[in-house]
Amino acid sequence: MEKIQLGQHITLYKVNYAPTSSKENILKSVSNLISLQPENESSDAYTYLNNKFDEIDEIEKKGIEICLEIEGNSSNVNYHYDTWVNRVKTENPVQRFGAMIFGHPYHNHTEINKNMLRHDPKYTYIYYIQMPDNLEEDEGSLVLKDKDGNVYSILPKEGEFIIHESNIDHYPKEATKSTKDRIVVAGNVGFE
Repeated sequence: MEKIQLGQHITLYKVNYAPTSSKENILKSVSNLISLQPENESSDAYTYLNNKFDEIDEIEKKGIEICLEIEGNSSNVNYHYDTWVNRVKTENPVQRFGAMIFGHPYHNHTEINKNMLRHDPKYTYIYYIQMPDNLEEDEGSLVLKDKDGNVYSILPKEGEFIIHESNIDHYPKEATKSTKDRIVVAGNVGFE
């Protein structure tokens, strides 16, 4: 696990991970999950609740395991989690949740979960199944903002987890010239 410090207030953890399923099979499961849910005009996030796609289950389990490791707990801690698939489409992306709710592109999962009456998360994990191509400047990056207003940008790679505290404001930067959507499995983990 690689620990990355961005300024004084943001710590990221990066973990490379190769699931047992191929990228193609994972993308097939993601497509099936998306087809089971109605289009949402404000977001390309699709809730994952016991849908029993083995490929997504494996990623979810690994994300939770990494969060437990970061927290320093393993087997004797009570935790809560929620998981979703997020797709930033190359054409007509609808990553407008932060803009609609908060008036800017940033969002954080502590506030989102509070608004949705869900558990209080401590960590958010993101597993990058597919990243956009044909990137210019910082397109496709994960943009994070600390409590002092400092902005940081990192470009994740396919096959890696990025984990950060859930109260960090962030958003995925669009990639309008890409031929591929950005597709991730993400989740929040909170502790009692």
